[in-house]
Amino acid sequence: MAKNIDLKAIDLNSLYQQGKPVQLGIAGGVIVVILVLAYFFVYSGLNEQLSQLKQEEETLKQTYAEKSEQAAHLDVLKAELDSINGSFHSLLKQLPTQAEIPNLIQELHECATKNGLSMDSVTPSQAQNTDSGNKSEQQVIQTLPYNITLTGNYNQISQFMRDVGKLSRIVTLNAIVLKRNDKDNTLTLNAVANTYKALTDAEIKAQTNDKKS
Repeated sequence: MAKNIDLKAIDLNSLYQQGKPVQLGIAGGVIVVILVLAYFFVYSGLNEQLSQLKQEEETLKQTYAEKSEQAAHLDVLKAELDSINGSFHSLLKQLPTQAEIPNLIQELHECATKNGLSMDSVTPSQAQNTDSGNKSEQQVIQTLPYNITLTGNYNQISQFMRDVGKLSRIVTLNAIVLKRNDKDNTLTLNAVANTYKALTDAEIKAQTNDKKS
């Protein structure tokens, strides 16, 4: 039967003189210490790396699922984009060309006359490029505002506004102000009649050059 080994009584300098049980016991202890240290310095680091890789795997799986869903709806999105582009081009065709602007002003006069209104004034204001809120985007539509003043009764002005909405080209009435004339009980309409013109390729190119400069 092997005797208990007193490690404190062992002199490392005379270890080679010790018996086999002592030498094997010390060797076993050293191996255990090495394995424990190896676990903390090697395996614990590998476990942390493995946890990170598992987390990255879950993220990649989620990204893949999202991309797969987007790819499955790609045809639908393309169809929607084509529909939007078609609607946009249809709206562009409703915008007057530069040559049609004088005729459009004439149509406003005709709408006023037809409804018994007095067109007191039509004054053009400074043209403005339509702002989309994104300064990096090219503006392809220009707003052409006209300050108009009309005089008549309420029914005449209401019908005039309805007729403007039926014009062949897009015209909107903004900044509307109605004032009552106490002398003859008529109304004076002050408004901004906006029409919109599609910019030509040359105007869009000039706009791009201005942004670069």
